Amino acid sequence: MDKILRLKVDDLVVRNGKVLKVFKVSQNTVSLRPFFHSRANNSLTFTLNLNQDNNGHIRKLISKTKLKQLLSQIINKTVSGDCCPAYNAASALNNNQLKNTLWTIKTLWLEKQEKSDILPGGKLTTFRQAMLQATEEIAAINHTSPDQAKLLLLSGLKSSLPTN
Repeated sequence: MDKILRLKVDDLVVRNGKVLKVFKVSQNTVSLRPFFHSRANNSLTFTLNLNQDNNGHIRKLISKTKLKQLLSQIINKTVSGDCCPAYNAASALNNNQLKNTLWTIKTLWLEKQEKSDILPGGKLTTFRQAMLQATEEIAAINHTSPDQAKLLLLSGLKSSLPTN
């Protein structure tokens, strides 16, 4: 999985949960800027060395087919909290893998539903950050806005709740 990426101009990649667009490639470096613009990242750019192993901190977007599979296996599936992987706050969002981010969302969503829509501060922050990360990648894959991707996630989560 950890390999040297071969990137070209206009490729979309994920780095630390943010979708970035390649705007310049030279012999040994690649320059990136945020794909979704916000006031906070208006002029932010990154230059990365292509000759180094990226240790999973940067990767290409997953395919639309893989996204549909992940959403049906994790978000849209009715499961109980004890069927989800153990929640680990320290690594919940640090490995840059959409699958793990979606499991974090699902696990914390279920906990939130069990506790009358309340999550402790640290878990609420993690839930919000996971939603931001997942919605960016889902929006980029589906060619839509992060807001539309968030609605997709929330409707999937709501429909996955067991009916009594």
